[in-house]
Amino acid sequence: MRHLARWLGLHYQEDLAPLALVAGTAAAQVTGYLFAHELRTAIAWAALLLLPQIAVSTAVHNQSHVGMFSSGWRNRVLELVMWLETGMYAAKFRLHHSRGHHLHYTEPERDPSRWIDAGGRRMSRLAYIAHYFFTYNYHVLRIGRTCKRLRQRCLGQVAASYVVLIGLLLHDPRNALIFFVAPIVLVWLNFIHMTYDDHIDLYSRDPFKASHTKANIWLNLVFFNNGYHLAHHVRPGLHWSRLPAFHRQIEHQIDVPASQSGLNRWFR
Repeated sequence: MRHLARWLGLHYQEDLAPLALVAGTAAAQVTGYLFAHELRTAIAWAALLLLPQIAVSTAVHNQSHVGMFSSGWRNRVLELVMWLETGMYAAKFRLHHSRGHHLHYTEPERDPSRWIDAGGRRMSRLAYIAHYFFTYNYHVLRIGRTCKRLRQRCLGQVAASYVVLIGLLLHDPRNALIFFVAPIVLVWLNFIHMTYDDHIDLYSRDPFKASHTKANIWLNLVFFNNGYHLAHHVRPGLHWSRLPAFHRQIEHQIDVPASQSGLNRWFR
């Protein structure tokens, strides 16, 4: 495995797993787009792909922090494929999430992913999803003013992805809508929904009190350790495969009250 990872140009051999998921999902997505001629078959096929695409969305988050490849152009190709599966741009994510949320998650009133409304009250899950979704591009452009190189990469990714999507729509409009457009929206909205529980009801400026952790082994196996959210905030540049060990190192310092939100209760 180590030799294969090195031959592919990966920084970490653990990234063979998300890379295989991205490649396998892309192959299934393109195959369905090209060969699912019956409407019900196409819809069923696309629906079955939603779970692996949701898993890919967590890999996009990890990619935005630590790129899988040592080569820049390979990372850009990978990120284009991931966008077609999830609707999530790694470059946009670096602006909104890394340069925005990570700097202000202990100050929810300033957080671009904030979970409180203008009056300081806790948002409902639906209100949070709507706020995140409809203000996302505004915050990307706002934060991008101070990160011009990253903003240019972001604009390049957007342009390239829409050229590809338009080509798919022109070739087969119905299957492009089923296999690409619908998942792009649904998976992106689901990822936003999953982030609602990460900081809900936590106002502390102390990083060991400001994030919820979901340590469930199955959740973290499927979603590449995205449940170790507090550990990730303490060391955002740490590769996702190292988060469980780091969580165990700092567990005695964590002082977060039990959460009443659904995902936090089910997967703690």
